[in-house]
Amino acid sequence: MLITSIGEDCMAFHVFLYLLVVCLLLCLVLFWRLCWLHLQPSHSRAGAKRTALHRLLKPRCPDDGPACRLASTASSGAGPVPAPVRPWREMKSRRGAPKRVNTQGFACPNRKCLYFGITDASIHALVGDGKHGQAERIQTFRCQACRTTFTSRRNTPLYRLKTPSQQVAQVLSALAEGLDPSAASRVFGFRQATITTWLSRAGEHAQTLHERFFFQLHLPHLQLDELRTRLRSCSQVLWLWLVIDPCTKILPVLHLGPRTQNAAHTVVHSLRHILAPGCLPLFTSDGLNLYFYALTAHFGQWRDVGCRGRKVLRWQVAAGLIYGQVKKSYRRRKLVRVAPVMRLGTEDALTAALQG
Repeated sequence: MLITSIGEDCMAFHVFLYLLVVCLLLCLVLFWRLCWLHLQPSHSRAGAKRTALHRLLKPRCPDDGPACRLASTASSGAGPVPAPVRPWREMKSRRGAPKRVNTQGFACPNRKCLYFGITDASIHALVGDGKHGQAERIQTFRCQACRTTFTSRRNTPLYRLKTPSQQVAQVLSALAEGLDPSAASRVFGFRQATITTWLSRAGEHAQTLHERFFFQLHLPHLQLDELRTRLRSCSQVLWLWLVIDPCTKILPVLHLGPRTQNAAHTVVHSLRHILAPGCLPLFTSDGLNLYFYALTAHFGQWRDVGCRGRKVLRWQVAAGLIYGQVKKSYRRRKLVRVAPVMRLGTEDALTAALQG
């Protein structure tokens, strides 16, 4: 009996030793695997991540965007192009005193006038008609074609203001530097309602000036992004859509609205009108697929394609359009993985465009 028990104990010890060795080998293999992944070069790991399959997205056309549909409806309902206007100097009599006041940049405000909106001094019929004002002398113009008179401050923030323009400029400069309207009222001695009116006028005029001169842009690279924000007087969460040029830090488009496809179409539609004809930038963004649908709907052209013996119009995305995304994966609100995804174009073309 003693010999049998000793044999059983030895067998159990050998089994335990065998299991222990197997566990140690498995631990060594797992440890080597983890160390190998950690010591692997970053470009190799990135290449392994790029091999992951991503869902293919279907391009859109301009008919899918509400802004494009409204623009096409307005253009189809537009009237014929007006004929060129004959210069007034060729129509008026040669008698009278010569023109002494420079009228370049001003236009007749009468919509029924033949020279409405024409700012070229060699074409329109504007002449000087004296000056008025007590604090400052303000030039008055008169259109010889329709006899309409107006001041040089028309359609400006200073229109019909009795306060000197230098004081208005000082107040607006202080507000632009961050001074509160209530504090500006105490510093400069004007009513807060008056200062608020000046600020509103200046903002509207700045918007008009921005739309007039901030166009025909040549931007080689644009980044699309959106910021989550919440207004104090609104419980709804809004998103600030922005387009930024990483080289010059220009913000061509800013849009405040929900995070929807219509908002993405609005942002790209506004951007398309600001860019110069033929300009096709390189686009990069986060993993939001709404940008892909908006970009493919605005950068391309309609082509006649034969279908069952008849020609139909089909939208074709621009061949040189390059769009890359950066997919971010979070776990417990921490960034755990970043993977680049090419939606349009190739990775080599993206790298060459960024380096060039």
